[in-house]
Amino acid sequence: MNIEAIETFVLLAENGNFTKTAEMQYLVQSTISNRINELEKYVGKDLFIRNNKNVRLTPSGKAFLPYAKRMLMLKKDGIIKARSIGVYEDRLALGLVDSIYKGIISPRIKEYFLTFPNIAVKLKVNHSEEIIKLLGDGILDIGFVYTKSKLSKFEVIDFLEDEIILVTSPKNKIIIEEEISYVDLMQLPLLYADLGEDFFKWLSKLFGDSPLLKLSVDETSYVIDFVKEGFGYAFVTKSYVNNELESGELKRIRIRDSIIPKRQIYMLINKNKKDSIAIKNWLEMIL
Repeated sequence: MNIEAIETFVLLAENGNFTKTAEMQYLVQSTISNRINELEKYVGKDLFIRNNKNVRLTPSGKAFLPYAKRMLMLKKDGIIKARSIGVYEDRLALGLVDSIYKGIISPRIKEYFLTFPNIAVKLKVNHSEEIIKLLGDGILDIGFVYTKSKLSKFEVIDFLEDEIILVTSPKNKIIIEEEISYVDLMQLPLLYADLGEDFFKWLSKLFGDSPLLKLSVDETSYVIDFVKEGFGYAFVTKSYVNNELESGELKRIRIRDSIIPKRQIYMLINKNKKDSIAIKNWLEMIL
């Protein structure tokens, strides 16, 4: 199994067309077909269902795809690290959830840059589950996530407990008091971003198992964009919107008769890499 076949497999899986894949790789279509055939022989399973114009992944292909992407990432990461030797003393590879980066870790990374200019830094922003996978593959050194992994290869530190608050914008035409009851909350247009299982359980107790949401998305940043324009109310981690609260772009609404669960942030450290200069410097600075 060669890396060119893996690259071709991922491209074909993403666009579903042999001709387009050939054009993107500056190859003839027969070369693309040969690579896929050889890869399927190596894996021992058909990876694509073919028709006259397009292709789609088989169940085996779908199972193989995330591993193929990680192989390509590992290849790229290894090349970058090898080339950095001699230019930088070491490299720190950090994985973060977007909301953790913006509100908490971004200033610390800038501090790290200033304190250790001879250390290169790699950042990977993704969901907690993907960050944990990349840590396990050795692509990342440290991850800041919302999921507490039980894998023995990680050292897990309870890094920070972040407050979850309700916010809206001064542009919102629905005027309410700065403190409301949970009964009032149920009447508001709620914009929702995933804040973890504990929070969703709390919300479901108030609204029922299938709360009616005006907007539901995966990323907090998209919800905040709608809130700022006055479209409704949203629960967010306080660290994520500190700047907007201070500037008055957003305002906090307190709920007087219910306790909102907080969101725990974990720092996961790859034990196999803990002796590296980059990680030692990071832990000395942040803990």
